[in-house]
Amino acid sequence: GRRLLFEAIRRMLSAQVYDVMAASRAALLEANPKSVDDVRRSTPLVRFSPEMAAKSAALKQFLSLNLYRHPQVMATTQAAKSVVRDLFDTYLTDPMQMPPAYAGRRGVEQRHGADPLLRQPQRVVADYIAGMTDRFATKEHERLFGKSAVLKSV
Repeated sequence: GRRLLFEAIRRMLSAQVYDVMAASRAALLEANPKSVDDVRRSTPLVRFSPEMAAKSAALKQFLSLNLYRHPQVMATTQAAKSVVRDLFDTYLTDPMQMPPAYAGRRGVEQRHGADPLLRQPQRVVADYIAGMTDRFATKEHERLFGKSAVLKSV
């Protein structure tokens, strides 16, 4: 079931790549632009064929309904947002929960130079969290809050 669906999606994405190349090549040949201004004045030159544009719109609608907005994906996204929010608030309030290079700003100048905006506490905390894997962030959340925030993969 799912394997066949993902294979069909992979094939359609591949077909989209080849279609946009062919349709764009044809549009460029037809428009024959001689300058940047010619390109700016023309209709979009990089595009799908009309048939593929319709198929692409249908695929986007399908993915939106069945994948991006799937209840399990939405629940995982909400859990991940909660983990990041909790970690951010905790590290900002108690920087000593981060490794010394972040908590005490040691090494921050080496990573960010003298730019004061990049050395603000919010930026340092955001950079630390941005470098985390999902698994590490979940473990950190559990360490700090004593509860597991399981992020399920779909």
